[in-house]
Amino acid sequence: MESTHEIRGALFEINARWESLSESEKRVAAYVVKYPKKVLHLNVRELAKQSSSSQAAVIRFCKHLAFESFSNFKLRLARDVFDTYDERYVPDLDLESGTEAGATIRSTVERLQRSFAALELTLDQQSVKEAVSVILASKKIALFGVGASGIVASDFMQKLARLGSSVFYSPDTDLQLVAATAIRSGECAFVISYSGEKAEMVEAAKLAKNNGATVISLTMDGPNALRALADITLLVPASERIYRQGASTSRINQLAVVDILYSLLLAANLDASIEAIEQTMAATHR
Repeated sequence: MESTHEIRGALFEINARWESLSESEKRVAAYVVKYPKKVLHLNVRELAKQSSSSQAAVIRFCKHLAFESFSNFKLRLARDVFDTYDERYVPDLDLESGTEAGATIRSTVERLQRSFAALELTLDQQSVKEAVSVILASKKIALFGVGASGIVASDFMQKLARLGSSVFYSPDTDLQLVAATAIRSGECAFVISYSGEKAEMVEAAKLAKNNGATVISLTMDGPNALRALADITLLVPASERIYRQGASTSRINQLAVVDILYSLLLAANLDASIEAIEQTMAATHR
């Protein structure tokens, strides 16, 4: 017989074990109950500071409630806040007040270095080659993306336009969906979404695919709706959780993929590319 055991959230465990907590642990618990969403953003040291307790009290609090670690506690708390037991939705922030500039610079650079190393392993060479071939052969290229992915789409539009490609992008989501309905066979829909689950982007991919266009997706590694729809998938590492302070390594990895595609498109017809770039330079640098 299949187990129907339900994984309970952190707030349930706090309520059930409140009386057995020490005074310092109760201060941590009280803060968590009052500000559960905020706590998801904090590390151990900052939670201790905010709850007027100590780091040791936070660790004891987690162990007392039978959480394997502070990360496991936040994962269980996310169930209360977001009604989901999915690690992707736990904020990947660990914020702390008063962080020094030097420490932030080092940690950011180290995080980007790790992310680029992971990108080299994740991005499939054959998929990149196929994407370049489709873009070169396409009569028109429509780009789709919103938010941080929209910034990536805008950057790619600028690059493709400089090469003389017939390319469309608008930050207006409704116009993107209109473009998806107008795209046809022999044309390309390049859809960007880190999560691969953005409803408007999934809908754009469906519309373009139904109209016979080739769909290229740029999304994170792992199962997602957009990847399943695409004819060609370009993958970046799942370096950030979906709920985050703002796209960082995910956006930079996507921009790196755009730069890779652009370099290969340039190299495919170097003489024509140089001529097109010189023309755009002349037009914009008068």
